[in-house]
Amino acid sequence: MDARNRSVADWLPRLRSGQVQLPRFQRFEAWGYGQVKALLESIINDLPAGAVTVLEVGDNPPFKHRELAGAPESKERLNELLLDGQQRLTALWRSLTGDYEDRTYYILLNEESSTDYGGRAVAAVKRTYKEGKKYPLWADDPVQCLAKGYVPATLLLPETVGGPPLQDWIKAATSGDAAQGMELMELLTKLRGKVSSFNLPAISLPVGTSKATVLEVFTRINTGHTPLSAFDIVTTDVEEAVGASLHDLLDTLTGTVAGLSRYGDVQDIVLRTAALMQNQTPDRPSILDLNWNRVVDEWPLLVDGALKAVEFLEQERLFDAARLPIVTPVPALIALWSQTNDLKPDAVGAARTNLRKYLWRAFFTERYESSAHTQVIKDVRELGELLHGKRSADKVDIFNLPLPASDELATAAWPKKRDRLARSVLAVSLYGSAIDLADGSSVSAASLGRREYHHVFPEGYLKKLGEKTPSSLALNCALITWRTNRTISDKEPLQYMKERSEASSLGDEEILYRLKTHAIPSAPLLANDYKAFLDERRELVEEAMKQLTEGMPFSP
Repeated sequence: MDARNRSVADWLPRLRSGQVQLPRFQRFEAWGYGQVKALLESIINDLPAGAVTVLEVGDNPPFKHRELAGAPESKERLNELLLDGQQRLTALWRSLTGDYEDRTYYILLNEESSTDYGGRAVAAVKRTYKEGKKYPLWADDPVQCLAKGYVPATLLLPETVGGPPLQDWIKAATSGDAAQGMELMELLTKLRGKVSSFNLPAISLPVGTSKATVLEVFTRINTGHTPLSAFDIVTTDVEEAVGASLHDLLDTLTGTVAGLSRYGDVQDIVLRTAALMQNQTPDRPSILDLNWNRVVDEWPLLVDGALKAVEFLEQERLFDAARLPIVTPVPALIALWSQTNDLKPDAVGAARTNLRKYLWRAFFTERYESSAHTQVIKDVRELGELLHGKRSADKVDIFNLPLPASDELATAAWPKKRDRLARSVLAVSLYGSAIDLADGSSVSAASLGRREYHHVFPEGYLKKLGEKTPSSLALNCALITWRTNRTISDKEPLQYMKERSEASSLGDEEILYRLKTHAIPSAPLLANDYKAFLDERRELVEEAMKQLTEGMPFSP
């Protein structure tokens, strides 16, 4: 990459002539008037406004492109595609050329109108049309503007882009007062010079930079905003290549499989799934090189696979990305379920068992801790062969990986911290339907958002006991409703379970059953024995892990 200084006076002619344009995958103008106002204030007060990133293009631009909002149709050869800085350059162009229909920007001359830091302020005046006139009327009257201490920002447009003569506006505003006119000319000339010379550095990627690299750069420099995705970068190319809208296809998917969005960004899931379905690693270089005709042809299979995968995940009591130990298996499951249409019922049953085995091994082993893209395509290939009787289960790599030892389960951290093993333990606790201890509701996609992470042995209670064993362990966690969580507070287990039994009028057996659905052992809980509780629950989780990773449903 190359970094070079570039003034506003250099940028604006490039925008006017079309030498600098936007790749069509870029989102459209998004800034509000407050952000435009702040940018103008930064420029006239010599405050930094960041750098702009461009991609140099040769004779064959790598992406479809368009002009910035408000800029004229291109007249000259395209030299650069704007990757970062669209909002700033669009705001500059439109405010200085008066292109906004609903706002006109003014530099404030009165000292009492200064910014909080003492700089010169900018005003954004709202404009409306009524009966062919643009209101407020004073906004286009030089005399009234000056009387208010307002100078149109359009007067600061550099002469390199055809900025209007200052003399005409000054003469009209001052009604020919020579002394006032000279003073105003000196000020506006100075401000125009500041705008013209203001530096917006350009960071330039050279001709020939790969699409994948462009995407990576864009993602990194937009971490504080909405980042560019692979979906954004390919969508216009797909439409150009196959005449189908990727957005329309996505709408058909989300309309049919509404639950898919709970498991992550649907666009990302779809592209990674499409790569796996074409026997490619689900990474950006592969995504940008997909055969889009094939994607369109296989779209019904992808939709069907997504429908079956979401149904499968829900049956495993896995309802959203926020509780998934890892999201890597989701595209893999869609790709694999898309291969089951031609299977007979018994083979579909076998597939379900093997996919359960795969899913829970993806959670409990270190399969995807590193080189996840390489590992997942290998798993999809081997499992696809297994589903169709072309490979035996003992030849599937992920089925031969070691499971965590007992002490690893015992020390797994609090699940809210996104630790894979901790969330795997939490997933086990949801498998038996996790009936709420007070209101009796089962966990579901609809109710999960109302659940909170609860310490089975409350922290406050353990502190009173002087317990040194950590309280924030996965084994000491259950998901219960926030109302139940507030009701329990820091009471000892025996007390709050007794209260639940009395309040429900259903008796002890019902409360013990609700504990069981969380894979929570009742005896040590009712004995207020924390260490025994951790030992017994670890045994329960370990047994569940062994069953699930062998493809067998777990009944707590």
